Amino acid sequence: MNATNRPPRGPRPIRIGPQAHPRLRVDGVDLVTRPMTPDDAQGVREMHERCSPESLRLRYFGPVPRLSDAVMRLFTDPERGTTLVTQVAGEPGDVVAMTNLMDLAPGEAEVALLVEDRWQGRGLGRVLLRHALALAPSRRARVVTASVYATNTRMLSLLEGAGAEKPSMTGMVLDVRLPLPSSAAEIAPCG
Repeated sequence: MNATNRPPRGPRPIRIGPQAHPRLRVDGVDLVTRPMTPDDAQGVREMHERCSPESLRLRYFGPVPRLSDAVMRLFTDPERGTTLVTQVAGEPGDVVAMTNLMDLAPGEAEVALLVEDRWQGRGLGRVLLRHALALAPSRRARVVTASVYATNTRMLSLLEGAGAEKPSMTGMVLDVRLPLPSSAAEIAPCG
């Protein structure tokens, strides 16, 4: 409880064993975040269909038709990066968010988030970004980058809150850098 005797807002981590997948409770709904598998392709496609054209434009910098099998293979290729899906606990097909942490170059990974519209504004993106940053050292990343429209104030705010360097405002798309602490333990995965 806070000073107003109301519970704090936003998702609350549910503490579980260290080997388990992160679980959150958002507005009374339990969510699980875990690595994407090929079996998640249909749920990811359905989540994309439920997203507004604006959410898809902000994530992909343009309209996205149905995701191809090649893109799904990329998302699930551990040699290229890590894609996480967030789903309603106990409902494997009900994907509500996707987090990509893709390898760019030695020591560098790129992060991108897509949260279904009905789950936006509840703090889920902040938690997913922190979780991706906590995973980045396992990809041998020392820097995480993100390409973001200059008008995407929500994502820019999330990145700034995570410690991103202030990008120079020079164009429509900003390349944001998040240097990681030297110790992975300095980043809390779900906080």
